Amino acid sequence: MPSKKFKDTYTSIFESNGSVSLEHHIKKIVEMDAYLPYNTTFFTLINTTSLSFDYVSKNFEVCTGRAPQEMKTQGMNYFWSIMHPTDLKCYLKALKDLMAYTLKEIPLDERKHLCYTYNYRIKNGSGEYVHVIQNSTPVYFDAGGKPVIGMAQYTVLDPGIELPLTATVKQMKHDNQYETVFFKNYDSKKK
Repeated sequence: MPSKKFKDTYTSIFESNGSVSLEHHIKKIVEMDAYLPYNTTFFTLINTTSLSFDYVSKNFEVCTGRAPQEMKTQGMNYFWSIMHPTDLKCYLKALKDLMAYTLKEIPLDERKHLCYTYNYRIKNGSGEYVHVIQNSTPVYFDAGGKPVIGMAQYTVLDPGIELPLTATVKQMKHDNQYETVFFKNYDSKKK
């Protein structure tokens, strides 16, 4: 389980003014999830201000071998508890770097065109650590333009696949093509 310091750092990265309610978005996502096939990808609606998952798709259990109820009730604390301990520090550093880059380099009106990608390992229901590639797209910004609610899609890879821990920011340009505007490798073996 991550330390209080870890949780405090995460909270400071996504510190925001005010609370958020996305009831209508969640209703539409639930409707959409009913039609999606079972596969190796699941998605969530992440509320960084409350450290919660406002929605966890049905494929979470198929992908991880874990019941989604704990994700729904315990939120980020549960997710961090199944994350590989050595990946937690890199994960937090990546989030800090992604938010710093966004707030410093991306104009307010362009932040809705961003996609964040990073990876880490989680322990599946069989006790094996598997790589997860997470793509998060902001769907709600606070008054200061910080992304605080995100739609995240997670692809779970076979336990035998090894990846360096990396993070990127991609920005959709005027030609509707994503361009990588930030990339960093957090793999300790590469430093």
